[in-house]
Amino acid sequence: MYSLISQLNSTQQTRFVQIARALNTWAALVPGGLIESQVRGQPYVGFNALVLGQTERDELAHLTHVFGQVWFKALAAIVSDPTSDLTLLGWPTALNFPLRSEPPNRWLTALGRFDFALDPDGHWQLLEFNSDTPSGAQEASLIEARSFGLLSRFSRNYHLARLKPNIGLAMAQALLDEANFVPVPFEIEAAPAASPTRPPIIGFLARGRHLTDLAQVLYYTQALHELDPTLQCIVGDPLNLALVNNRPLLLGQPIDALYRLFPIEDFWRDPIFAAYTQANLNGSFKCLNNLRGFLAQSKAILAWVWRERENTELFDATERTVIASHLPPTYVIKDFASEPSPHYVVKEIFGREGIGVWDSANLDATQWQTFRQNGNYIVQGKINIAPLPHYWLDAQNQLQSGLVTPCVGSFLIGGEWGGCYSRVGKPITDSSAQFVPTLLDRSAPT
Repeated sequence: MYSLISQLNSTQQTRFVQIARALNTWAALVPGGLIESQVRGQPYVGFNALVLGQTERDELAHLTHVFGQVWFKALAAIVSDPTSDLTLLGWPTALNFPLRSEPPNRWLTALGRFDFALDPDGHWQLLEFNSDTPSGAQEASLIEARSFGLLSRFSRNYHLARLKPNIGLAMAQALLDEANFVPVPFEIEAAPAASPTRPPIIGFLARGRHLTDLAQVLYYTQALHELDPTLQCIVGDPLNLALVNNRPLLLGQPIDALYRLFPIEDFWRDPIFAAYTQANLNGSFKCLNNLRGFLAQSKAILAWVWRERENTELFDATERTVIASHLPPTYVIKDFASEPSPHYVVKEIFGREGIGVWDSANLDATQWQTFRQNGNYIVQGKINIAPLPHYWLDAQNQLQSGLVTPCVGSFLIGGEWGGCYSRVGKPITDSSAQFVPTLLDRSAPT
């Protein structure tokens, strides 16, 4: 993998700044694009790309598919075992029964994203799994397509290609296929599911004040309409959700399926959450991102999978090899040695956007003890990620250059590899990171 910036830096500085600014302005205005294209005053879309060789691309696709199977098996084993202590995975006790009793979906998650990094030997290492409300849909489709056109004009490499040009269509199809998968309520799972007789009415929930989530909602509804113009999609705030005669209503209209575009931990304290859960359990509507999909995002699942990496009854030979070779050693912090170690990263179990992540080399003994007493953390082996060159615009629109750390998000769409959403920034990726496209160099085998 290399940074394309070395092939773009011949572009005059003034021209580079103009292109970068225009690209971000376009991203903010295009229908279904990024309503917020500025992060902390800086342009979010970088005029650069991470370029993979064919071998890197093929290994990434293979690992995404295999880890998808691993996570599906792991969650099935955890949820079906009545003796498993879900609190060790960071799960709230009040949601134990709904988790174990909700109708299973077709996939663990219709849309998920594994975040990877390349180790010094050039092999992908898994950092985490985003399965509740994975971001990056517009970036990997609309914005990447526009960026690719510009990058192709200014790059000297004529062998560049997009990884998955139809990623948006694949996302819409996965959501529709999941919406059409009729839920079978708990305790009547032996009964055959009836086939739907009409297209589902799909609801999307977003907090009205969260523009980024609203933009992604609008993108999904647009993609679904392009897939099937007869589909009815309804967008609302949680305050617009109601349960009437055991039928969920959004903006007063009945819905068959619902996709939530904000963290579930911000929802389960909402009064309507009880009705939402009841409707999910009795099969009166379909939660497209359900409780099992949220538990799959717990970073403690990384530790659970690592602990079970040699379980021959659960994982096949390929899966065991992939876990051992591509998942850094990961432990629930209470199971980790009490002595501080500089070779790990400490992560909050349900932390998001880099919040709650610490390099252990920067922690003293007192901080370690505090994390251990809290218990809501994992400890994961640190990957020595090689930095790459990058140019970016600061808050004053001045061109800056330096080294950044890449994080490659690999989509799992309907159980299959679907493409990439990559960001570059600090060694611990956070909300200040910039999006850059992930492209394929067809002339580079490695």
